[in-house]
Amino acid sequence: MRIVGIFLLLVLGLTAQAQTNQDVSNLVDGNDFPNPVFISPDPPKPIKGWEMTTVLEEKVLQGEYPGDIIKFRFKGTAIGILVYSDNTSGIIEYSIDGQPWFEQDVYSDNEKPELKSYTLDKDLKNRKHTLQIRVIEKKNPESSGSSIALRSFYFNKE
Repeated sequence: MRIVGIFLLLVLGLTAQAQTNQDVSNLVDGNDFPNPVFISPDPPKPIKGWEMTTVLEEKVLQGEYPGDIIKFRFKGTAIGILVYSDNTSGIIEYSIDGQPWFEQDVYSDNEKPELKSYTLDKDLKNRKHTLQIRVIEKKNPESSGSSIALRSFYFNKE
């Protein structure tokens, strides 16, 4: 496995700019994310295996190749992702702070992309964290692909 790029957004004491082109806060669990901060995954330089593209007229970070890892740094108590899911979506693995890797299947049986939220952890200590995400070869048997279209990271900033 190789880490081909680091996507760092230091939102530690800074005011993060929420995405305004669509109200997405209703997609996340209000109990775990009472005041979520949404960050677009727009890296300052290209990351091998990941590319900026457009889904339904919104910028997304598309991952196609198994093993290529992106990282996101944040400070907060919970973390999630918004992805466009369809019948070509795959399975990702994610790790927080170097802990074991967990799988998240983002497949949907829809032919058209649908925005979905996935809470990755909601019991974090209020400190700096690093989220790593990678596409894996394993896929849902119903999926015709293994890609991920990452629209946003979201986290609880306290």
